[in-house]
This record gives sequence, C-alpha cells and structure tokens, in this order.
Amino acid sequence: MRKLHKLSTYFLLAFVTVCFISSCGTKKTQLSRVKAKNIEITNALAGASEVDAFVKPYREHVQKEMDVVLAYNPVELPKDRNEPSLNAAIGNFMADATYEIINPVYSKKTGKNIDFVLLNWGGIRTSLPKGNLTVGSAYEVMPFENKIVVLTMKGEKVKELAQYLIDKRVPHPLSKQVHLQITKDGQITEFTIGGKPFDPNATYIVATSDYLMNGGDAMYFFKGAEAFETGYLARNVLIDYFKKVGTLEAKKDNRFEYKP
Repeated sequence: MRKLHKLSTYFLLAFVTVCFISSCGTKKTQLSRVKAKNIEITNALAGASEVDAFVKPYREHVQKEMDVVLAYNPVELPKDRNEPSLNAAIGNFMADATYEIINPVYSKKTGKNIDFVLLNWGGIRTSLPKGNLTVGSAYEVMPFENKIVVLTMKGEKVKELAQYLIDKRVPHPLSKQVHLQITKDGQITEFTIGGKPFDPNATYIVATSDYLMNGGDAMYFFKGAEAFETGYLARNVLIDYFKKVGTLEAKKDNRFEYKP
C-alpha cells in the first residue's frame, strides 16, 4: 500500500512538472509586417580597405589572364538585334568555329563526323570588335556556362529544325555544311547537308549547346535525341579557335537565304 502511495505521489509530481513546463513554454509569434529599404550601391559608398587589399592581387591576376591576346579580327562582326538577313557574319563565325573545334574531338571518340552545327542567336551577347581579340573577348561574347553536345537526330526531326528556322526568320548560327534556300513565303527551294539533298529517312549528327538540347529558345526538336557530352564550354571553343586561326575570317554567305 505504501509503495502504491509513493508511486501515486511520483506520478502527481511528474504531472505537475509537465504542466508547469508547458505553461512556461515559448509563446508562438507570427510575422505580421515586413519593412524593406532600398540601399543604392554607387561609387559614393566607401569600400572596405582591408577587403580591397585582400582582393587586389586576385583581381590583377584575373585581369592579366583576360588581357592575353589570342587572335586578330580585321573587321567588326556586329550583333545587330534587328539583323534583316537569314544569316549573319558573327553567327556564321560562331557555328563554323564550333564545327572546327568539336568535330575532331567527336570524330576521335566515335569514328564519325558531325553533319552540321546549330546554335542560337540570343546566345551571342555582343559584337566582336575590330582589332585584337583576347580571352576577355570570348567571355564577353559567350558569358554563359553552356556546354557543346553532339546529338544523333532522325531526319524527321531535322526537318522540324529546318521549319523552325523558316518560321523564326532569325539568323541563328548555322554552320556552312548546310544550304537552306527559301522563298519569301517560306517554301523550301533547296535544302542540302554536306552537299547532298536532305533525306528525311536518314540520320544526322548535329552539334549544339546543352541549353538548346533541353528545349531552350523553343528548339524542342532536339529533345529525346541521343546525346554525346563533349565537356567543352562554348566559350572555350571560341578561345581555342582564336588560338588556332590567329586571324578571323567571317562573312555573310548563302547558307540560309531567300531565293534570288
């Protein structure tokens, strides 16, 4: 009986303790209002001298790397947002440079050759100026971390690709292996790849960016294609191409054009 009384006492004490702790618990609060203030960042804001001193040698090292001259461009290659032609010199340069650098890599690994390259006009962020081209020039033109991939595509998907170009009428970078000629109302009068007439029943190997492969710029025809990962950043393609050629040669041509 004494044991039962003692057990009851312990239970009562434990119950009271729990109730006391619960009553002393942290009171829940709710967020009722948020106040924000814009702080404009300008040159008027004083920098932290310690931070500047720490960063300075790294900044100088990066700038030195960016200023390394890789090639010479004899004429400006403009990125004109209102480009009226179906192909532009800077876009042709981008696509052809990609083919020149990536095809040997792909061929060495697979024993096959790329049929052509398609990139996107929006991926070119600025013009290439006349004069010396540096590492920094490549970063300015292609600042994104997009990588080049090589896709194996059915002919019917390449036909969709061609129709996309016709519908958009934008000078997306297309390599010189393609000749696509259309009328003003969008009818195809000639379509060859590698000098041969397009075959809807054939399989084509196309290099592009991983951004476009995943449907960027509404290029959905790339989705589902077998992909070969090159690991090559599009920007590094430009850097290696600059080193390879020394002097750029780029111009508009007839790779994608209206029928005369």
